[in-house]
Amino acid sequence: MSTEDLIQTIQAEESKATTSAGDDFYIPEKYQLGILTDYLTTHDLEYTTEGRVFCYPIDILCARRETTVAIEMKSDKVSRGIEQAWRNTDFVDFSYLAVWEERVTDSLVERVEETPVGLFSISENVNQVCAPQKTGEQLCSRDIVFNLIEDNVRDDTPIQQSE
Repeated sequence: MSTEDLIQTIQAEESKATTSAGDDFYIPEKYQLGILTDYLTTHDLEYTTEGRVFCYPIDILCARRETTVAIEMKSDKVSRGIEQAWRNTDFVDFSYLAVWEERVTDSLVERVEETPVGLFSISENVNQVCAPQKTGEQLCSRDIVFNLIEDNVRDDTPIQQSE
């Protein structure tokens, strides 16, 4: 199946799911962010949010030792999320799509498994549903990603303790 065929199939199924399920469980992506960043911190990953590699925005860029990771968060329009996460494989070692647990279906898992992208299910916790494939060769140096993260990591030390 070509990339265009895969995307059209995803969009058709997504449209069908939206009309049959309604938007009853729409929860904005910003709520995923806190859950994901807690997960990343627990797993000793440094991260930055809303990173840009070249001109492409990436919701979360992460690094641990020599490994780089991108996470694309989606509350709806999951087909667009798959597309974006797949694009992110050009820039990092591993790329994930993160969706609310309610959005994870057998069909979504099958579609993600056809790509090099991994899948996170978000509820109160983060669960890896599909493992990503390691990117063979990135279009940019890992140093670019490491520098983006390093330059944007916030110092969370309370001001009272920094004196």
